[in-house]
Amino acid sequence: MTELPVQRRRCYLVRHGHVDYFDADGRPLDPRTVPLSAQGVAQAQALGRVLAHTRFDRAVCSDYPRTRQTLDQLLGHRALEVEQRAALREVRAGRLREIPLDCLYREVAQAYQMADHHGAAFLRGEPWAAFQQRVLDSFQQLLAEPGWASLLLVSHDAVNRILLAWASGAGLGGLAAFEQDPACLNIVDIDMAGAQVTHACIRTLNYTPYDPGKASIDKTVMEQLHAAIDPRRLHA
Repeated sequence: MTELPVQRRRCYLVRHGHVDYFDADGRPLDPRTVPLSAQGVAQAQALGRVLAHTRFDRAVCSDYPRTRQTLDQLLGHRALEVEQRAALREVRAGRLREIPLDCLYREVAQAYQMADHHGAAFLRGEPWAAFQQRVLDSFQQLLAEPGWASLLLVSHDAVNRILLAWASGAGLGGLAAFEQDPACLNIVDIDMAGAQVTHACIRTLNYTPYDPGKASIDKTVMEQLHAAIDPRRLHA
């Protein structure tokens, strides 16, 4: 039986730049519509300079404004059609006000650490197992489509973690290990024989060109989210 030749594909996997999830008075904003902040635009531009001479065959993002805005900064003047996929939306949270105050730190700051628990859901919203399935189904569809070798994929913190955990074989239990700072770059090489994935390799992880040494980043993404919550606004 003749073995199929192996094709190596590269995915430039990016998280969107910084956004504000709460208004000036501490009220939660609709996470489906929040745009990049000025800081987030600057972060995306810094990564755009790193990728300025990188060739992409395809450009994909979720259908939320912050990923498209980030993608536009990365593409610059490249004439490449942008594909938006609803299946790559961020994991859906429940209502923060429904989380008791004495559970807030554990369920928010440590959300990823509980992802592989039986029946676990993100902030009492979308079940982790269902979220993992929709993200991997969408990514597998991309892998099944011919005609590309280099993919720019801009998505979200939890979406990226699912894909990195898949590439490493860690599954839901490994999500907490794959920190994803705003406008970070991951590079994943995927070997395929026909439609079959034979190997995946993470070449770059959570690279932030605006702060490569992480001097200004000492909290996890979810610790930062917890710190931004004003309990008085949630339970007023």
